[in-house]
Amino acid sequence: MRHKFAYVPQKQYLCRRKGLETKLNITKKIMKKTLMMMLAAVCCAVLLSSCNRGEPFHKKTVDLTVKANQWDFDQSANMFFCHFDVPELTEQVYNYGEVSVNHEYNSGKKNAYQVALPETTYMQIELENPDSTTTPYYYQQHLDYAYGIGFVEVFCIISDFYYDDFTPDPMLFRLQLSY
Repeated sequence: MRHKFAYVPQKQYLCRRKGLETKLNITKKIMKKTLMMMLAAVCCAVLLSSCNRGEPFHKKTVDLTVKANQWDFDQSANMFFCHFDVPELTEQVYNYGEVSVNHEYNSGKKNAYQVALPETTYMQIELENPDSTTTPYYYQQHLDYAYGIGFVEVFCIISDFYYDDFTPDPMLFRLQLSY
């Protein structure tokens, strides 16, 4: 036995289901309003949370050079240090800015590079023996820094605290201030 299907035009179908059509239209209107409100909220959030337009962003780099004879030794802390007066490090930079120090290797050459402090490197020197031969001595050198309003101090700590006739090499540090 075959079933007969009758063609029902779309208009009649919608008329028969008028209650459903009304519910769908109401739901669409609510969704449109919700979407518009969310879009307006996102736009307001983007506009109101922008950067402070009154003060521009500043970045300044200061070179700090330590010669071999400028390293001071702190007997109580067993470390070398060098103090730098930095007038650019103001109270505003100290409280609201960012301060970082990099150690620059091969300064002024094509292959120059920087390493951010704190930094630990492994070194070797030749120690002279009484019989005029040399013995390699391996040690670890740790560099770090501290700062306050108007100054920066760079520290050099040697592993095993071997300081007999030893001073760190001359070094170039790059102080970077962002405010």
